[in-house]
Amino acid sequence: MSLNFDVTRVREHFPSVIRPRAPIYFDNPAGTQVTGAVADGVRDYLLFDNANHGGAFATSTRSNAMVNETRAAMADFLGANSPDEIVFGPNMTTLTYGLSRALGRTLRPGDEIVVTRLDHDSNIAPWVALEECGAVVRWVDVHTEDCTLDFESLAAVLGPRTKLVAVGLASNAVGTVNDVSRIVRMAHAVDARVFVDAVHFAPHGPIDVAELDCDFLSCSVYKFFGPHLGVLWGRRELLERLPAYKVRSAPDAPPDRFETGTQNHEGIAGTLEALHYLEWLGNELAPAPVHTRRARLLAAMHGIRARERELSHALLQGLQAVPGLRIFGITDPDRMGDRVPTFSFTLAQRTPLEVATHLASRDIQAWNGNHFAMTIMETLGLAQSGGTVRVGAVHYNTHEEIDLLVQALHALT
Repeated sequence: MSLNFDVTRVREHFPSVIRPRAPIYFDNPAGTQVTGAVADGVRDYLLFDNANHGGAFATSTRSNAMVNETRAAMADFLGANSPDEIVFGPNMTTLTYGLSRALGRTLRPGDEIVVTRLDHDSNIAPWVALEECGAVVRWVDVHTEDCTLDFESLAAVLGPRTKLVAVGLASNAVGTVNDVSRIVRMAHAVDARVFVDAVHFAPHGPIDVAELDCDFLSCSVYKFFGPHLGVLWGRRELLERLPAYKVRSAPDAPPDRFETGTQNHEGIAGTLEALHYLEWLGNELAPAPVHTRRARLLAAMHGIRARERELSHALLQGLQAVPGLRIFGITDPDRMGDRVPTFSFTLAQRTPLEVATHLASRDIQAWNGNHFAMTIMETLGLAQSGGTVRVGAVHYNTHEEIDLLVQALHALT
């Protein structure tokens, strides 16, 4: 695929990005901006199709059809075998806690759960909670020099009692992309299941659950240009077998058995529009017409990945030129394919809050703190000093915006 990325046309889809006096959005790791069509989809659903599930009347019928179509589109986005493997929920954290609770009912005292020190706490705390069921939690260490997982540490904690390995596809704190396929092979070799937190990777590149060969995967739509909604994918045979917590009248087949209560239908409608945007982008980037939704979505995400590798190089070069600035994570220019354009850093003689406040005064949005990745911040020795400043680009960001960020940081030195 030849990359013909027209960032001006891309940005036209995002009203908040191009409005007069718009800020520069480098707070994307905590949630991206939405397209105008996403906002219209939420509005139109509420005004014209707002109804509960399963009615015989027109608005309910249309609402059901929209939910089914979005489920099918999400299956294509993730490379799932069936829409029935797609579960919607309030957010990734809630869905993960629900899944961990269900898995907890299958554990015996002494069974082991593996988590990593690189992950967001929403992929740690729900699994650590299984200690209440008698589970033993094992930890995978991190190479602090580049914030990558220590595979020798992983091999050391895997064994016959391992039941689940929880790992992130990309770190929301430092941008590392993990070799999940390798992790899955190692876990499956001891007959353990693998849960993948793909929340941070989803806006940055293609996801294929069949290629990863994982057992469960979660993501959050508001991280890839849509509304606040969580998505869980699971192998159908596992979703059918797990003892889900549900009300008595709920269907006992996936995905319904894991979707407790009335869903956020307007958010689901907005999700469909976010996926329609990515289909448009895929058509724009593909060298020839593509005739399936999966192919269009893949073309979009491969194009985004290529575009963002350029942005990663520009961010790395610009940040490294700031005196006293220290980046945590992969900094080898030849390894930008091993990270996403999310950079955490500290600046000498300045607290992360001071830096973020200074950037905000220049209408540059960036986060400071632990980014809900407390364990990696503790591992790096940053927990007591305010964590890091975190800036993250997505495909609608520009090189000019990176230049303004770097200029603002120079003004602090």
